[in-house]
Amino acid sequence: MASLIHKAVKIGPNAGASSEAPDCTSCELRASEERYRNLIQYLPTALWQVDSRRMAEIFDRLKADGVRDIAAYLDQHPDLIKHAGDVVRVTDVNRDAVSLLRANNAADLIKPIQYLFVAARGLAKRVMAAHFEGRRNFIEETRILALDGTMIDVLFTVTYPRPPEQLDTTFVTMQDISERLNAEQQLRKLQADFTHAGRIATLGELATSIAHEINQPLAAIAMNGETSLRWLARTDQNIEKVTELTSRIVSNARRASEIIQRIRGMAAKQEPEKRLIDLNEVVEEALLFIRHDVDTKLITLSTTFRPGLPRVMGDRIQLQQVIINLLVNSIQAITLSGQPTRRIDIQTAIDEDGSAVFSVLDNGPGIPEADVARIFDSFFSTKDAGIGIGLAICQSIIAAHGGSISGSNRPNGGARFRFTLPVPTVVETDAGMVDFMRQTNQSN
Repeated sequence: MASLIHKAVKIGPNAGASSEAPDCTSCELRASEERYRNLIQYLPTALWQVDSRRMAEIFDRLKADGVRDIAAYLDQHPDLIKHAGDVVRVTDVNRDAVSLLRANNAADLIKPIQYLFVAARGLAKRVMAAHFEGRRNFIEETRILALDGTMIDVLFTVTYPRPPEQLDTTFVTMQDISERLNAEQQLRKLQADFTHAGRIATLGELATSIAHEINQPLAAIAMNGETSLRWLARTDQNIEKVTELTSRIVSNARRASEIIQRIRGMAAKQEPEKRLIDLNEVVEEALLFIRHDVDTKLITLSTTFRPGLPRVMGDRIQLQQVIINLLVNSIQAITLSGQPTRRIDIQTAIDEDGSAVFSVLDNGPGIPEADVARIFDSFFSTKDAGIGIGLAICQSIIAAHGGSISGSNRPNGGARFRFTLPVPTVVETDAGMVDFMRQTNQSN
């Protein structure tokens, strides 16, 4: 509708002015102009009306010359981007645009459009490419620089005209999203704090097991050191034997250091760091934390690792947290059930859709049928002393990795927990870099 009446309607300060004597037709026209002007001025979003005909003419010539890849052309001719910033002009703005950019009045913003792109590298090029390609809209979250020097996060939208619409009317709108982005950042921080608290709670539960794991290499170091000293005190010193004992000391010291590093990694409060990892290795490292509990509670633990399991994109510490939590739940369930034969089976596999899968199965009492649908809810627990954050954290972590997690009862008794992680597709780019685009997978 706007485009159809544009030639008769202007949203500037002189809208409606005419030297002709008023008649009914001109009165109706002025009324229409005023309604349209008010509509634009009072839109609850910042709006710029832009005349981009000069660039449309240049684009037509480029197409006639055989240019098809405008992005590559602009890379080779960056001066054209600067030229566009000079010849494409803002012809009008509404009051929200004046407010958003901290301008004194509309006249401060009615000028060449280049001022909108100074804070966002590459934005002008992407807007030009969308125009060249004949797209109807361009939408991007970006940042702009207000006239007072303030950086503002905005949702930047361009609507391009198409014939027979008025080709001098391109609309740019911006919505301030700073509060939304701040809220999302605060939410991510709360989720990170929640996850970290869960790790600390889990480490507290496993304190005895951790102490046992650290004590083993330390005891070996002490024993080998004492033996080495006795060999050195002998008159018939055996250098070969002392060298062997010293090598054992070094090996156990490294083992103790690795254990401490893993514990520190679990306890550390840090931003998630996703990279390509071997899920089988992550599981083996997680077993370090629960091996002592498994042994002391007389649980038979079996592992079945899928050979050649594709690597997944994930944060090693967070995935270990999920695995440890699931295993601790199984250990506690089996122990409280009083089963004479106690067994936990750990498996990795590849799902039908190509996802990497981790499963933990136990022969405990299983999940009460009434609670199966609620076990991943925050602060819900089937244990009397449970606080109900462990499985909720697991679900949050797996969801953040693009996967899914589920819990169910086994036909012959016991529980089965399973999570899947998407396997990234590797694509070689022209620059020789490797991009990892995760496939969208759904769990069975």
